[in-house]
Amino acid sequence: MRYGLMLVMVAGLSAAATSVSAQTLLRFADYSANRGIRAKFVQEFLSRIEEGSEGRIQIEQHWGGSLLPATEIFEGVKNDVASLGTVTAGYSPENLFAYRVGDLPVRNPKEVPGALALYELATTNPIMKEEFDSQGVVYLLNYSVGPIQMICAGEPLRGVDDFNGRKVRATSDYGKIYATFGAIPTSIPLPEAYQALDTGVIDCSQAYGYVVEAYKLDEVAKSFTEINGGTIQSNGIFMNKAEFDALEPKDRQLIVSLGREYTQKIAQAIHDRNAAVTKKMADKGIKVVQFSEEDLARLDEASKPIIDEYVSEGTARGVDAASLVAAFRREIATQNKAYKQ
Repeated sequence: MRYGLMLVMVAGLSAAATSVSAQTLLRFADYSANRGIRAKFVQEFLSRIEEGSEGRIQIEQHWGGSLLPATEIFEGVKNDVASLGTVTAGYSPENLFAYRVGDLPVRNPKEVPGALALYELATTNPIMKEEFDSQGVVYLLNYSVGPIQMICAGEPLRGVDDFNGRKVRATSDYGKIYATFGAIPTSIPLPEAYQALDTGVIDCSQAYGYVVEAYKLDEVAKSFTEINGGTIQSNGIFMNKAEFDALEPKDRQLIVSLGREYTQKIAQAIHDRNAAVTKKMADKGIKVVQFSEEDLARLDEASKPIIDEYVSEGTARGVDAASLVAAFRREIATQNKAYKQ
C-alpha cells in the first residue's frame, strides 16, 4: 500500500516537474508607456497568448524603455535580449529596408485596410520574409496610426498651395514633400507642438486624431486638414525566431492567429478614435477641411522622387524594391476592396 502510494506521489511530482519545465518565460520590450489605445490592445494581445497557451507561456512586460530603448529593440530581439518587442523601422533602417516600404508616401488613407495590407505583405512576400528570416526574427503584428493630417493654429490648409510660407512640423519624408510646395519644415518634437502652435513658432503640425487628443492640440488650433494621403506604418511586434521556433506548434499557431487579429483590432480602434476626435473638433468650432483629388494627385507627383530613391537604394542592396512597392500598392487596393471601412 505504501509502495503504491509512493509511486503515485512520485508520478505526481514528475508530472508537476514536467509542467514547470515546459513553461516558457518570454520578455516583451516596448519603448512607450503602458497607457493609451495601442498599449491597451498590446497588453490584451500578450494576455491572450498566455491564456491560449494554457500556462505554457508567461510573458514578462517591460514598458517605457525599461529593458531596451526604442533604437535598440530590434537588435535586442534579434540577439535575444528581449524575446519580442515593439519595433519601429525608422529606428533600424539598415536592418529593415524592405519593411520600410510601409513608410513610403503612397496612397494609404484608411487605417484597417492599410494595416492589413502591410501585414499580408510582411507574412507572404518573399523579399520581406527573407529580410526577417536572415536576421533571426519573426514578424507578428502591425500597428496603425492612420493617414497623416495637419492641425493649424490659423487658417486651414485647403490644398497643397497653402503650404507656401507655412512653418510646419512634419516627420519622415513628408517634410521634404511639403517643402516642394513652399512649406518650411521644422523638426520640433511632438511634446513641444502645443507650445509651438500657441506661440507661433510653427503654423501647423503633422498629427492624427488620437494624437491631437492626447496632446490637447485642439486647445491651440483653429483648423484641421484631413489630407488622407500616406501614412507612417512600419511599426509592429517582432519576436526572436529561435524562441518562436522552440514553442510548441499549437502555441506558434496561436501567436500567428492573434497577430493578424490584433493588427485589425488596433487599426479599427485607431480609426474609431481618429473619427471621434475629428467630429469633436468640428463640434467645438474648429474648421475641418479635406484635400481635393487634384491636390492628392499633386502630392503623389511630389512623392515620386522619394519612392524612386527607395527603389535605387534597393538596387544597390540587391533588392527588387520596385516589385515590393508595386506589391504593396496592389495589397492596399485589395484590402480596400475587401474591407469597407
